[in-house]
Amino acid sequence: MKFSILVLLITGASQIYGQKINLKAATNKLIDGRIPGAKDFGFEDYKVPFKRDTISFYTYHKSGSIPNSIYMFLPGSDAENIYTYHKDGDSSVWYNSLIDFDFSYLPTDYLFVVVAKPGFGFCGKADTIPNKYWEYTSLSDRVNRAEIALQYVQTHIIKHPKKVAVFGYSEGFYVGAKLAVQNRNITHLGIGGGGGYIDFYDFIIENQKQVLKGNTKTDSAIYYNQKLILDFADAIKAPDNSTFTYGYSNKRWATFSEPPIYNLVKLKIPIFQIHSSNDEMTPIENAYIVPLEFARLKKDNLTFSVCSNCNHSFIETSPNGREINHKQKMMTNFFEWLRIKN
Repeated sequence: MKFSILVLLITGASQIYGQKINLKAATNKLIDGRIPGAKDFGFEDYKVPFKRDTISFYTYHKSGSIPNSIYMFLPGSDAENIYTYHKDGDSSVWYNSLIDFDFSYLPTDYLFVVVAKPGFGFCGKADTIPNKYWEYTSLSDRVNRAEIALQYVQTHIIKHPKKVAVFGYSEGFYVGAKLAVQNRNITHLGIGGGGGYIDFYDFIIENQKQVLKGNTKTDSAIYYNQKLILDFADAIKAPDNSTFTYGYSNKRWATFSEPPIYNLVKLKIPIFQIHSSNDEMTPIENAYIVPLEFARLKKDNLTFSVCSNCNHSFIETSPNGREINHKQKMMTNFFEWLRIKN
């Protein structure tokens, strides 16, 4: 599974480290026993009815700015609110978030957009995963929620955006690839932390790596890889909501079995791909499928880069144990790429 980054709030501080979001109003509400809303974090809250459900999404822009472009972030697979709060006693509060993003890097001409997962909202406490999440969650559902949010933004907020940029990370990698094919208004696509092929291929690669490291016997890897393939086949044959394998429902595994590379090669818009050399969630061997296939097809609309010695969260651990976070450097590079790519 692909987990979000933990972000801490020291009691009395006004922002989450690395996010530059003012949390004073939200934290004061929590200390008073009330649940903060999107506005308490500086976001706007939107809800759009859709069939039997309601699509919830949230926007943010820098104070005093008038955005003329859109930046939508598609987070990974964590089943939680946009912000999850934790209280230690009566006065100590800390958060984790689906948004691993330093908002000081957001250009003034961009409106930030993020869509809530089904069954979740903007802010809540760490709790059990609602049944609605498993009922709805699929690749097509995530794509449709993002599509509806983008349509609303372009109809009611920024009617003629200069650029519409989408960045999908981890599970969002899959969503972004398919969304960019479906939505012709998207002008730029960013993807990271995901591979060109499916999740089960990641598992097989990891098993083979363990053999090379001497941690697993060859026969054991062969056995477990064969079991992975059989379990995957079962999920494809019976994508029901009640059966769970490897931490997810069969519906999730079956619908996310559409390889991103199939969608990415259809795109003519500029694509920015970033991956970490030591990614423990998605082996870089899977990520390399994308630039290799683009080279084979003589496509020149992909910019591919690797964060050397970094993990899934773009954190590099130095020989002396010090952690160096390269995420903000990556976002700086992405927005500079957006600036120069037409």
